[in-house]
Parts: sequence; C-alpha cells; structure tokens
Amino acid sequence: MRRLWILGWLFAAALAQGLVLPEGAVAGRPVELAAQGLEPGAYPIEIAGPGGTEVVTLVTTENGGRLAWTPDAPGRYVITLFAPGAKYHAELEVAPPPPPVALEAEGLRIGSRTWPLPPGDWLAPLETPDAVYLAQRGAPLVLAFPRGGERGPLFAFYPHLPVEELREGPAVSLQGGGVWPLAGLPADRPYAGDWSTLEPLHVLAQFWRDQGVATRLPAGPGGYRPYWSFLAEDPARLDERDLAAWGRDLLRRGHRPELVWGEGARAWSDRWQAAARRGDEATARRLTEALLRYAPLHPGAAAFFGEMADRFAAAGDPAAALRLRTLARQAEAQLPVLRANGLERALATLALAYLALVLVLGVRYLPAQRRSLANWGGVWGSWVRNPLRRFRYLLFAHAGWGERLLAALLFFAAVAVLWLWGGVRGFEAETARPPLDRATLVGASFDNWRAGPERAVLQAYAALPGGAADPRAFEGAAPLAFVEALRYRLTGDPQALLAAYRAEAVYPPLHAALGLGDDAWSEVYRTAGVERLGTPRARDLCRAYLIGSLRQLTVRPTRNLEALGWSSGAAWALLVALAAWALLHLWVLLLPRPRGTVRAAGTVARAFELLVPGSTSFGKGWGVVLLLAAAYGAVRWILGDPTGGGLWLAAAYLPHLVLWYGEVHR
Repeated sequence: MRRLWILGWLFAAALAQGLVLPEGAVAGRPVELAAQGLEPGAYPIEIAGPGGTEVVTLVTTENGGRLAWTPDAPGRYVITLFAPGAKYHAELEVAPPPPPVALEAEGLRIGSRTWPLPPGDWLAPLETPDAVYLAQRGAPLVLAFPRGGERGPLFAFYPHLPVEELREGPAVSLQGGGVWPLAGLPADRPYAGDWSTLEPLHVLAQFWRDQGVATRLPAGPGGYRPYWSFLAEDPARLDERDLAAWGRDLLRRGHRPELVWGEGARAWSDRWQAAARRGDEATARRLTEALLRYAPLHPGAAAFFGEMADRFAAAGDPAAALRLRTLARQAEAQLPVLRANGLERALATLALAYLALVLVLGVRYLPAQRRSLANWGGVWGSWVRNPLRRFRYLLFAHAGWGERLLAALLFFAAVAVLWLWGGVRGFEAETARPPLDRATLVGASFDNWRAGPERAVLQAYAALPGGAADPRAFEGAAPLAFVEALRYRLTGDPQALLAAYRAEAVYPPLHAALGLGDDAWSEVYRTAGVERLGTPRARDLCRAYLIGSLRQLTVRPTRNLEALGWSSGAAWALLVALAAWALLHLWVLLLPRPRGTVRAAGTVARAFELLVPGSTSFGKGWGVVLLLAAAYGAVRWILGDPTGGGLWLAAAYLPHLVLWYGEVHR
C-alpha cells in the first residue's frame, strides 16, 4: 500500500512539470509558452513547424517561467522543452490569420467582402474568433457578421436600450448605465429607449433591401426577434407569422392590451396605420387585426378602427365591419370614464350655471335684503353696526328653500368636479411618463402615486412574475375586481375570487378564470403563455389613483389643486376660500327666511330672468335642467363648437321662453 502512495506521488509530481500551452493559436499573433514545476534556470525549447525548426530559451524562476512567441505560418507545431534528464513534448495547432476587418465609408470590410452600411455613428468593430460585432451608437442593435467574410449566417442582438459602447465578452454598454453580455440580454424587459432611436433600424432595413443584402432585419442566433425590431420594419412586409411573434413578445415583455399607449407611440403606430390605409385588402386586414389584438388602445385607434370598418363594409364584408366596431368599443370600455378635458368642461358648465343662478338671485332678492337691513345701516353698513344680525340677513337667506338648496348643490358639485379634475389631471400626467405610457407596468415604481394599499397592489403586479407575494399588500385595499383577482392569483385564497366576482362580475379575466366565457383578448394571452388574472385595465389604474388621492386628502389637501398648475400658496388660498363659501351655504340652509320677503318683479328682474333659462322654476328644482343645458351649450360655443353649442342653447331657451311668458302674464 505504501508503494502505491509513493508511485502516485511521483506520477502527480511528473504531471506538475512541463510545458503549458494555450488551446489554440493564430498565425501572426503572440502565443504564451509557459513552464511549471522546473528548477530556476534557462531551458532551451525546440519548435518544429511548417517553416522549419527554431530554438528559443525560456528562463524560469521559483514561480515558473513564461515566453511570448509568434508563429509565422499556420499548421501543426511540435514544441520540445529540454530539461536535465528529461524532455517535455507538446503540440500546438495554429490557425491561419483571420481576414482583415476595416470600417470604411462603403461599409464593413471583412476580408474580400464588404457589407454595405448606411451613414451613421457606427462604433469600432469588435473582433472575436467567431464573429465581428458592429453597433451604431444610439440605436438598439448589435450586428454579428460571420468572421471569415463568407456568406455565412448574419445575426443581430437587440438590447432593450440604445447602445453606447461595445465591450469584450462580447458585451454591450447601454444608455443610462448597465453592461449586458450579448448572450444574456434580458428577455422580459420592454423597450425603454426613445421611439426615435428605432429610426436607424428602419433606415438599415430599407438600405439593405435596396442593396439586395437582406429583405428584413436579421434575427438572433435562435431565430428570436424582440417586438421593437418588428416596429422598425416596413409594416406592409410583415406576414401573419411576424405579427403573431410581435404580439406574443409584446405580452411576454409586460405590455397589456388593456392599457393605453401614449402619444409617443405615434412614432410607430402612425406608420402602421398608414400602411393599412394604402395597402391592399389583405394587408389592411392583417395589420388592423394585429393592432386590434395586441395594441387596441394605441394613439388614434378609435378613428382608425372606424375608418377600417367603413372600408370593410364598402368591400362587401359587413360582418367584419360589425366585428371590428364591436371589439373597438369593447377596447374603449377599458379606458377611464373620467377624462381631464371632460371634467374641465363639466367644471366650466357648473361654474357658469352657479354664477348665473347667483346673479338671478341677487337681482331677485336684493330689494328685499335692503328693506330688511334699512334700520341697521343698509347692505354694507350693517356689517359694521351689527355684524351678527347681518349674518341673519344674507342674500341667500331671502331666497326660497329650493333655491338655496339648488345653489348649495351646484356649488358643492363644482367643488367636487374641481377636485376630480385635479386628480385626473395628475393621473394623466403620471401615465404620460414611461413606462406607463407604453401600455406596461414593468419597471414602474409608482413613487409619485399616493401612498396606500392600492399603490402596493399595483407594485405587486408590476413585480410579476418574479415578485414575492405579500398578502399584507392587500389589507385595506378598495374592493376592486382586479385587486381581488390578483390576491387570488398570488395567495390562492378562494374567497378572493368570490370577492372579485361580487365587485365586478363582468371583469373579463375573471370570466375566463371561472369558465364563464372568453372575450376577444383571452386567446391572445393563452397563445403568449401569459397569465391574465389580476391584470388592471386603464380605468382600474385611474380608480386606484383617485382612491389613493381620497385617502391622502387630510394629509395634503392641496395636491389635486397643485396638479392643475397652482402653486402651493395659491392652492391653499383657494382651498380656504372654498371652505369659507361652503360654510356660508351650510349656514344659509339653516336660517329661516325673513318675514315679508317678496321677489322683485320689476323690469330689470324680469330681464335677467329672461336671459337665464330655468330661472322661473329654480324654486321647484327642475329649472336646473334648463340652466345646466344652457351653460353647457355656452361652454361648447366658447370652446369652438358653435353648432353643438347652438343646439344645446336652443333646447334650453325654447321651453324657457314659454315658461317665462306664462310666468309674466300669469
């Protein structure tokens, strides 16, 4: 047994001595010859190769020795190191030198072949034994050309951000920081660069098509292409398989048909719409169907789908037109009900109606107020002589109970709409920034959203599929369908599924999960292999934002006003003024009407009543309908729609004139 140990030790010591060579070498490039396990000294090395034999000397120390040697020709080399009492042999295969690589004005030259390239900020080529890598600064593309210069496979890599620099590895440095190996680019991140950075890809695809190099942009080594590479192509050249691959990758990288694409997406959506409009019938149907299935809420979608439906109907296919219109309406139903421009118009309508009502009440009851305050200094002097009694005889106090209530309701409605307008304006500002303006929540931090359980739920969804499920994130959240459905998806609690159904029985992912039927986008998710349950729609995001705003109302009550462009000081001043006026309305509702109050019936009062629709019926309540109709018509007229505004004004004034005439001659 002892002899075996000694023999093993001697064998290991012998293996630890000798030459150390690289696995391969290239003619004309230095090769490192190394020795290990030898006593310090100078050792001759004989190198026999295709060009003859040469002898070099390797000097070693206690840490070994190294020698740089350059083979001058390709072939097999036999290398022998001579040591006292021993010779060490090794063989080295030297490959021929690769063809020279040069980036020229005409393109990239590899050996005798030149790959044509359009003008651009091309980076210096990165050479490896297998390929030559080339990238354009500011574009999300790295081209991998065959190393030998022959017509071999041409590959491409598409990072999720524009390229800044090529590095050894091969790797790529991206805009905004971050270095990624080309073989390890993330497959689950959406494109985060500006849409304009796709233009160099579009130019390259067109240039190579004109030069006869390729009909489309190259794919990766496995044939995979991310969705933004399809956006850079000519949409009319994409076939059904391309569009299906584009849509699947959209969903797998976090984009959702239920969410809205911002105006920035017009950089590609306008080109797709134009291709559908000018293309033949097959192209139009193919592109329209792809946009409807995977990006139904892109900019200008409603008008585009309506135009395509008219085209299909004119082509003799009313069924396709009906289907397109129906699905387009279903897609629009996922948008928020409240819009900032609509709320702005509603606020203007309510404010105009309130001012008109106050004006009519002032003209109608000012004489009665003067009579009531005549013995205490009049309308203005009574504030000094007897302010407490003056509060008893406010102008609104002389109005009838129905008129007071109507004024209070209009005021509180205007305040509520003002708050909603600021909240929705803040929501639209948040969703107009990346990544929310790209129909995805991936990468969204929601830091600017109001703190609360709804924000925590959205953060939990944005972290899928790798995020950990934290049931505490759902505690205290509003009973929205997507919240409960997501809780079921993350925790498996069956009660959450029932709560989701009670919250909104028509929530499409819930219908599919319960086997109650699919909608037009259920198959899209299944084909992409993406779980849909718990996906928020655009309207759900708006609800969550407004609920969070309501929760934080006592913490920062002026935030919605600041979202409208008011400074903090101005917002607080407006808030105090609105609060004081609200208390005034509540106080007036509690005051009894002064005795002997009579409505003014003079010419001025009758003229003002004539000008304000519904003024003869404010006390009965339903006159507010005519008042609001007239105010809405006036707002539309002012905003540049005289036809629509005129119709609303006519609808308000015609019955009002009849009622006013009957009131005067009663």
